[in-house]
Amino acid sequence: MPSDEIIDPTLQHDVSVRRVLLHLVLPLLSLVLGIVAVILIGVHSYRTTRAGVETLTHELLGAVQHYIAQEVSDYIRPALGGNIIASSMIEHVPAGVQERVFYSYGAAMLRSIPQLQSFYLADDQGHFILITRHGKDGKQQERTTLQVHDSRKVFHHDYYTDDGVKVGEADDPAPEDYDPRKRAWYQNTEGTDAIKWTQPFLFPTDKQFVMTSSLRFKGQDGHTLVFATNISLNALSTFLDNIKVGKSGNAIVLDKQGRVMAGRNLMQIAESAGWDPNKMVLDPKTHPVFARGYDHYRVHGLGPRSFTINGKQYVTIAAPLPNSTEGWILLLSAPESDFASFAKQSSQQSLQFAGVIITFSLVLAALLIRQVRRSERSARLLKRQDTQIAHETSAVQQVAATPALFDPANDALVLTEQLAYITNAHRASIWRFLHDGSAMICEDSYDQKQDAHSGGFEMSRSELDEFFKAVEDGEAFTLPNAAIDARTTQFERLVMREIGTHVLAVYPIHGAGGVLGAVVLEDATMAPHLVYFVDLVASIAGMRLMALQGVSSPEDEKASGDDGGFHAALQNAASLPATRFDNMLMHAPEVGGVSSSGIYPAVAVLVITFSDPVVDGEKETEGLLALINQLATEVQRVAQERKLFAVEVAGHRMICMAGCTPDEDPTAVIRMADAALTMRETFMAALAAADLEPVFTMGLDYGAAFGGAVGEDPKVFNLWGQTVSLAELMAQGAADAGTIQVTERVYSALRDRYLFRSRGAFFAPHLGLGRAYVLAARR
Repeated sequence: MPSDEIIDPTLQHDVSVRRVLLHLVLPLLSLVLGIVAVILIGVHSYRTTRAGVETLTHELLGAVQHYIAQEVSDYIRPALGGNIIASSMIEHVPAGVQERVFYSYGAAMLRSIPQLQSFYLADDQGHFILITRHGKDGKQQERTTLQVHDSRKVFHHDYYTDDGVKVGEADDPAPEDYDPRKRAWYQNTEGTDAIKWTQPFLFPTDKQFVMTSSLRFKGQDGHTLVFATNISLNALSTFLDNIKVGKSGNAIVLDKQGRVMAGRNLMQIAESAGWDPNKMVLDPKTHPVFARGYDHYRVHGLGPRSFTINGKQYVTIAAPLPNSTEGWILLLSAPESDFASFAKQSSQQSLQFAGVIITFSLVLAALLIRQVRRSERSARLLKRQDTQIAHETSAVQQVAATPALFDPANDALVLTEQLAYITNAHRASIWRFLHDGSAMICEDSYDQKQDAHSGGFEMSRSELDEFFKAVEDGEAFTLPNAAIDARTTQFERLVMREIGTHVLAVYPIHGAGGVLGAVVLEDATMAPHLVYFVDLVASIAGMRLMALQGVSSPEDEKASGDDGGFHAALQNAASLPATRFDNMLMHAPEVGGVSSSGIYPAVAVLVITFSDPVVDGEKETEGLLALINQLATEVQRVAQERKLFAVEVAGHRMICMAGCTPDEDPTAVIRMADAALTMRETFMAALAAADLEPVFTMGLDYGAAFGGAVGEDPKVFNLWGQTVSLAELMAQGAADAGTIQVTERVYSALRDRYLFRSRGAFFAPHLGLGRAYVLAARR
């Protein structure tokens, strides 16, 4: 062999590795290093800028806080200093002049200081005088004195202009129990000479939020007097509302319990609190920033705090208010961006430049990688196509190598298996129409995930009329969601939902006389690319179905389905003892001779439940009893013909048993299924003749049970076990009246002889989840 034709596989491997390193790894590594460098520089710049922004924001917010705190203090100071000045003036004048000094001081203060609302003066004898603002614009003054006329307390009102000209007077009855000495602003000064504040209170009529400061002192006559000043917090709220902290920040005043004293939307807060100051607290829904800032204050105390809400950074400062009532806190909040928008813009520009660099780098790297990957993708595509062709060739060979492929008596399971394998379907099934088109029967269904075959399902046209019409149109169709299409909604509910499939592909099977059935694929990802293979399998299935039609006529099919299996089972059960009757509807034969162990390996149990009848009179009762007697007589007849072991009646339940023998009786479940179908037809006919709706449901199970004769002579046979319980559960859980619901064990034993439809999953205590089916008819 010439040396140039010798191929060294090791050399090829080295070349391949070198090509990957040069074309893919090195460019990617360079790109990653460049991106990492840009990111590190950007992160460092961002952190430095952010630290400066936080410092600047705290300093600016601190300066605003000092300014607002001073303004609030100046707002409250007239109420504090005014009490001291007024008390000093009044305590040094004779008692007869006290009222004149009080009114003079109050009138001057109301004219010059807008936040002052009114002044009170009361003594220890119950005398009380008041001066307050009057009129809508508050430009007039009202002077009120508590007087006694004809042993009745009245409030005498004198109305003055701002210039001191009297313009009117009026009297109003005062409450008999009114005593200024019982008011909060009087009582909280007891035992102290310091200024005391009351809790804020609201006047809903004029929407004034007022707080009272009071001071106790003694006059020249030795009587104790209390001077009180009402200060309106509305103006303070307006002031705080108009102040802008940064561009969009705000300020609010709270007391130590977290109640709102002044701030934005004070009246809305008061209205939502029902005009109760104790309920005027921060609502996180309407004031999320202030509520979060107050939470930080309660946890960390006074000072600045930063936090994020809805992706936005905020800064708050909690500071005490000097010269104010105890526990008042000034809370400021503002977005961090209000104070450092320039820094944010700088960071954004840096990020934009970094983004441009990274984008260009990514584009260049992508172009390079694209060329490498296109060649590799083409190679993989060719390899995948070769693999797919090999799979399809293997599937066709397996189908062609199947013996008796076109013989309908032979189950060609390879068809559904290869369909599911090649199209990557969750489940593949072949359905055929009955001769009259009234129903479709599943010839074979293969679940690829469970690697299991099933069949014998029956779907009637009355249940899936739209699906039948879609198949009979003869056009294949694929639906991404079968549950929402009118043609397949019922099919999805009855067939697909139990295994959780959604995508449905239907390929009609054509024959000489029209559509014979359909190939159905569920969740088949490759079906659109392999239509020719599906058509090949559909053609083979069509030949099988045509051969099946040629084997037997409809009458022969019906006769063989109705009688063949049953007669064979009945002949095998001919040696069973004859039944007899005493206190049961049908007594177990030879009760005394049942097996001593009482364990039966294969018992078929049928439970029939009837709805409780409702009768209104004696005539209806007699008719109902006659109908019940007719049904019981028919049950006895069917039980004798099918060689059932026993039939028990308990109230509205009837329990039929077969196969209660020490050795397994394979014909028991066949005889019981045939008896169930016969009883159902008999019951339906009798109830229809009596003009009654079906009032019964039937449940059937097949398995081990134990039983025996109980009691003295005459002894009664009884049966226990999970088989009896599951049969009763099937009867109770039947969806529609007049149906026979069976367990999966019955379906496995009878699916070759009878037609079933899937009912779905059910839960049985101590057993867990299982599947239920509806026994429809004989094959």
